Amino acid sequence: MPMVQNNKGFFISFEGADGTGKTTQIRILSQRLTDQDYKVHVTREPGGSELAENIRTILKSAKNIDSISEVLLMFAARRSHFVETIQPLLQQGYIVISDRFYDSSLVYQGLLKNVPINQIMVLKRLAIGDFEPDLTLILDIDAETAMSRAESRKTSQDDTYDSMSLESFEKVRQGFLRLVQIFEDRTHIVNASGTVLGISQKIYKIVQKSLNFENY
Repeated sequence: MPMVQNNKGFFISFEGADGTGKTTQIRILSQRLTDQDYKVHVTREPGGSELAENIRTILKSAKNIDSISEVLLMFAARRSHFVETIQPLLQQGYIVISDRFYDSSLVYQGLLKNVPINQIMVLKRLAIGDFEPDLTLILDIDAETAMSRAESRKTSQDDTYDSMSLESFEKVRQGFLRLVQIFEDRTHIVNASGTVLGISQKIYKIVQKSLNFENY
C-alpha cells in the first residue's frame, strides 16, 4: 500500500463558494486515490464528528443567528472535528479530504459577516493550534454561475448562505481568491468552469505533485 510522506497522513481542504462543484470533485478525487490503494477519509465542515454534526443541525436551522454566535459555534464544531476525526486519522497515515475548513470562517464569518479576522485567528489557535492543511484547493467560478447552481439545489432546510445575493457571492469569491495571497504555500486556485472530467484532472495533477507519487 502506498504511504504518504513520513506516514503522518495528508490533509486536503476544498474551499470555494457554494455551487463551485466541491462535493463532486471530492468524490472523484477520493475514488481515484482509493483506487491507488491509499487510505482515504472524506469529511466536511461543519460536521465530521457526532458533536460537530449536531452543531451543523443547529446552524442550519437557526434563524437570524448573530455573527459572533455563529463563529463560536463553527469553532466548537471544528475543535470536535479536529480532535475526534482529523487528527487520529492523520496519525494513522490517512489522506483526509475535507469539504471546507477554517478558511471558510475567514471568508464567511470574517469578510461577509464582519467578524474581525484577528478574533477569528484567536479562535483558530484555541481550537486547532498551529495546524494547517497540507493542501487547499480553491474551486473558482464566476459569481452568477455559482449562485445559479446553489439556487437550483436549494431546499427548505438550507441556511442563509444558500440564499445570498449576487453581490455576496462575488464578495465570497474574492475572499477565497485573496486567501491565495495570504497562504500561497498551500493554496491552489482551480478554474471550475470546465467539464467535470477536465476539472478533476487539474485537481489530480496538483494533488499528485503535492503527494509526490508516480503517474498511473
